[in-house]
Amino acid sequence: MKKTVLALAVAVAMAATASAQTAPKAAATKAPAPKAANQAKAAPMAPAAKAKATKAEVVSTDPAAKTITVKDSSGSNMTLTATGAAVAELAKVKAGDMVTVTHTDTNATKIVKVKATASKKAKK
Repeated sequence: MKKTVLALAVAVAMAATASAQTAPKAAATKAPAPKAANQAKAAPMAPAAKAKATKAEVVSTDPAAKTITVKDSSGSNMTLTATGAAVAELAKVKAGDMVTVTHTDTNATKIVKVKATASKKAKK
C-alpha cells in the first residue's frame, strides 16, 4: 500500500511539474498574436492618399451604388465611390452638371455643384 501511495504521489508531482512548464509556453505563444494584430492595425494607417479637387462635368450618378462618373477638363472619365457627405450630394446632381469633386484615387469625399457664372446666364 505504501508503494501505491508513493507511486500516486510521484505521478501527481510529475503531472503538476509538466503542467507548470507548459503554461508559460502557452502564454508565450499567445503574446505574439496581439502584436501581429497591432501591426495589422498599423498597416492601414500608412500614408493616406492626398485628396485633390477636380472641376468636372457629371456623366452619370448611381445613388444605389453610391457612384458618380465625371469627365474632367482633359476629357477622361473617372468613376468615384461617394463617401461621407458626398453620398447625400449624389441626389442633387445630374448628368451635364458642372461640379467640383474632392477625391482620392477612387473615393469622392465632397461633391459641390458649380453655380452658373454671369456669362452663362447672359447667354440664356
